[in-house]
Amino acid sequence: MARGGRKDRPIDRHSGPLAGFVDDLRRLRGATSLQEIGSRMGYHSSTVSRRLNPDEPPSLDFVRAYVTACGADPGLWEERWRELMEPSAGSADGLAYRPPAVRPARRRAVLWGVSRRAMLWGGIGAAAAVVATLVVVSRPLGPPPPAVSAPASSPAPPAGGAGFPWRIDRMASRLNSHVWSQEAAGSVEIWANLACPRSVTPYWIALRPEGEAVRFTCGSWQHHRWESARPGSHHFEVWKVDDGQALSGEGVLRSSTLIAEQTKAASPG
Repeated sequence: MARGGRKDRPIDRHSGPLAGFVDDLRRLRGATSLQEIGSRMGYHSSTVSRRLNPDEPPSLDFVRAYVTACGADPGLWEERWRELMEPSAGSADGLAYRPPAVRPARRRAVLWGVSRRAMLWGGIGAAAAVVATLVVVSRPLGPPPPAVSAPASSPAPPAGGAGFPWRIDRMASRLNSHVWSQEAAGSVEIWANLACPRSVTPYWIALRPEGEAVRFTCGSWQHHRWESARPGSHHFEVWKVDDGQALSGEGVLRSSTLIAEQTKAASPG
């Protein structure tokens, strides 16, 4: 790569991690000449050129001075330099370069185009992902999805005192059933078969004052069971999207315990 004045000897950056590191150092100076960089470092340009050579790794002091002369942060390059070296008592910096051939794991990383730093951050990212997954798994999942009624056949009439039939002649948005009371806790079941306009397919029924809202489907018998209805007064509520369309139909309520019906309808909730 020529930048005016003295020319750099070409480097095959794929021949090893040190070659890639030195080639990146060369690229760092951009269009600035070796003479200018050498002047900033206090080195002759031939010395700078000789030390930017993958056959012999540059010292850490040289890397710091060179990167600073190029106007970059030497800290990041020092980190990269240390990734290429291993402790040794035989060098002036206390570190010495070991060829990739001696280190199969490092060689594989280089062949994949991955530096140790990238592998480190990848490991941290993977660990963070595991932690995030654990946090998500241990975090409350929030409210359950709305219950959906089950298809059913036409129900038998409820036993005396344990339920009642009901009918809707026209409902455009929302209706409440009449109220019943029960002295003991028990389950409550509702069968419904409502005919809807073509543009309407679902409606909802909820047991009041307690009980989940359940999605029913138009045009056939549907069934749902609320397992725990406390002693006291109850009613159920039916509603649909308020789109001006009306639905009608019939149904049956059945309780597992005796109930007392009240003829007055519940006030709209």
